[in-house]
Amino acid sequence: MKFAYALTAILCGLFVACSEEKKEPLPDLPPVEIPADVFGFYSGKMPCDDCKQRVVDMDLFKDGNALAVESILKDSLRIDTLRGTFVFADSVVKVSLSDNSKQWAFKRDRVGNLAYMKFGEVYRDAEGMKAVLVRFYKKIK
Repeated sequence: MKFAYALTAILCGLFVACSEEKKEPLPDLPPVEIPADVFGFYSGKMPCDDCKQRVVDMDLFKDGNALAVESILKDSLRIDTLRGTFVFADSVVKVSLSDNSKQWAFKRDRVGNLAYMKFGEVYRDAEGMKAVLVRFYKKIK
């Protein structure tokens, strides 16, 4: 019986000691800096299961905003202008457009182009080709 009281006292002491842990404020983290060569104009074909062709022209701006013009060819041509934001980390550009209704991820290659990613891997079509948005240093007019 004395053992049960002693065990209870020890457990209560541990609980009280753990609950009185001092919480220190988290240190300020440095802002995430996006390399200057990520910003710019990109253009290329994207995969499309239910259309003949899908072309995307996309601007990534220094303020973290993104603007994409998506042209989809089915029986007729439909052009959508999509606005949103992007983030860059570990060579991956994640773009969120039109109030999060479209989310794209791209792996940045060694020359600065963006390869479309699906399920965390670079997408390859049936022939093994990547869907790549090429970075242009002068915007096409």
